[in-house]
Amino acid sequence: MKQGLGWPIGVAAILGTTVAANIVVMRIANDDPSFAVEPDYYRKAVHFDSAMAQQRANLSLGWGIQTQIDSIGDGTHTRLTVHLRDASSSPLAGARVAVMARHNARANDTLTAVLTEAAPGMYSAELPIARAGEWEVRVDASHGSQRFSASSRVHAVHVAQAPARVAR
Repeated sequence: MKQGLGWPIGVAAILGTTVAANIVVMRIANDDPSFAVEPDYYRKAVHFDSAMAQQRANLSLGWGIQTQIDSIGDGTHTRLTVHLRDASSSPLAGARVAVMARHNARANDTLTAVLTEAAPGMYSAELPIARAGEWEVRVDASHGSQRFSASSRVHAVHVAQAPARVAR
């Protein structure tokens, strides 16, 4: 080996190690299910005026929602229910209701569904909700030409299991 060649090899080794370490850290950061970035946030920022117009439309409609998650059993079929009411607090039947739900601790894992009407103003679907805790539920409802959007927080709990009996 030529004399003086150690410095360039050392610098190249340090740079290569730094690049490899950065790639490993980026992969770890991107695979973390508790970290989430708002999808398509740039488009939302560009269309901020239309989002504010939708909020004004929500207020003028006067509709309201109440969300509920049944107790979590096996984690594959947990019922999410949305009660949709009009301005007079009457159940709003015949709407198309879609939801996006995500657990606060795992905000990168989202569940989406179009709910079916189980009773007038009551829309539900079974989702694979397996984690107890606080969930954010974003609701998008339309009835005729009217559109309503809202977000709510709901707490999910596991089914209480009876303590095992001791045989005597």
